[in-house]
Amino acid sequence: CELEALALGQGLAGVEKQLAEYGADVVHVADCECLAPYRTLPHAAVVCGIFKEEQPQIALFGATPVGRDLGPRVSSALHSGLTADCTQLVIGDHTDPKTKTDYKNLLYQIRPAFGGNLMATIICKEHRPQMSAVRPGVMRAKAADPTRKGKVEEVKINFDKSKFRVRILETVKEQKNMIDITEAKVLVSGGRGVGTAEGF
Repeated sequence: CELEALALGQGLAGVEKQLAEYGADVVHVADCECLAPYRTLPHAAVVCGIFKEEQPQIALFGATPVGRDLGPRVSSALHSGLTADCTQLVIGDHTDPKTKTDYKNLLYQIRPAFGGNLMATIICKEHRPQMSAVRPGVMRAKAADPTRKGKVEEVKINFDKSKFRVRILETVKEQKNMIDITEAKVLVSGGRGVGTAEGF
């Protein structure tokens, strides 16, 4: 399959070059003031429209606050499943033990279950797209290739804006003085036995 990426927002000039460098063959760009900042209904309408037209085999979302909001909405609208917080993805074949039906090239969606005590493998045999939300940082990004070029598809926005119930009146950004440990590449922790900061 081709690897296609979606870029939704406002002021996205040049984003297709960056996505192509990281492997996107086709970049669907929806650049509109109604898509910034993120709101569930407009974004879900655009994504569902693209998916209905393109009929992808697999759809991946980041398991971020936006991805965890958008993924289930799209999944529900398209009557497909969604596996959240995947830590590994594998393509493989599957034989249904009851019906003996063979399925080729399914997405094995692997995620921790029961508090991380075991790893569950989930498959979506019938419905498309096979949808997963992947935890940020668990998979290593491939190196960018500046020589790669991708095809750009401009997405036409033609939905009824009056149906969207949420309007952004004001945005207030929190002043962060603390270090965000979710962004750290290395995290060192210790128990009470360490005693003090000097104990490290």
